[in-house]
Amino acid sequence: MSSRSDGPGRVESHRDLVGRLFPELHLTDFELIERGWTCHTYRVDGSWIVQLPRTSYAEERLLRQIEVLPELEREISVAVPMPELVSLDPVCMGYRAIEGVPCDAATGDGMWPERLGRCLYDLHMVPPEFLGMRASSAEAVRDSRRAEWVRLRDLAEPHLERVDALQASATIDAMFDDDATWRFATCVTHGDLGPEHVLVTPSGDLAGVLDWEEAGVGDSAWDFAWWLQASPLVGERALAAYGGIPDAGFMTRAALSFVLMPLHDLEHGVDAGKPDLVASGAGGFLHRAKALGEQREPGL
Repeated sequence: MSSRSDGPGRVESHRDLVGRLFPELHLTDFELIERGWTCHTYRVDGSWIVQLPRTSYAEERLLRQIEVLPELEREISVAVPMPELVSLDPVCMGYRAIEGVPCDAATGDGMWPERLGRCLYDLHMVPPEFLGMRASSAEAVRDSRRAEWVRLRDLAEPHLERVDALQASATIDAMFDDDATWRFATCVTHGDLGPEHVLVTPSGDLAGVLDWEEAGVGDSAWDFAWWLQASPLVGERALAAYGGIPDAGFMTRAALSFVLMPLHDLEHGVDAGKPDLVASGAGGFLHRAKALGEQREPGL
């Protein structure tokens, strides 16, 4: 499926497809939700979320979620999307909506940061084989992340000021080269945990965690990266409930992950032909990389 347009014609074709796949739905409401880049996501009949993949990669990840989510629901202390409506050809998944608002839109305080920390502890303790995943080593994770960085750097290079890009590359390459930073125990991770994927109830409790398409075996620091850098008070509360910093290089790897995040925005902007997203991704990356370089300068 193409990722370029969600216009009225595409929405209607998706409505017809969902009606054929899941006749138990009434389709009285069929509302497009602007969520994520990999799937077309709709709220249906007020209480169902239905997702259709945009690309072959998205199809693969949605199939993985269909397999993994029921097992995850048994292992972690929070609601996750449960694929009750499933089609394998074409690939499509429907689940009952988890009611709540994204945590960055929640008003007031609550215990959700602590609940998020406990949820991440539960997740990171799940044996990978319970989810049909293979264990991995820290060295393999570093190699994979370094390869991802090189790919994104090369993609971003034409959109970055040369001097700034060289400085950012030097900082990031030094972090990848530091063996001490990459001594950690791998674990099952969410892989894309930001505020839009964490739902909170009106009372401030954790309602659910969404969008598990990047779930896999990796580095626990990834799941804390956004929170510790962009919302440090929440990050500190979640990390305390988690049990504290698990290894000496954890905070460095979390900071590195945070710096690389905007490059995924840039990549999507290039793929989708969205120059504004390319520009914001490039700017966000350079801003974060500069701040990281200034923090690390005394030790470089």
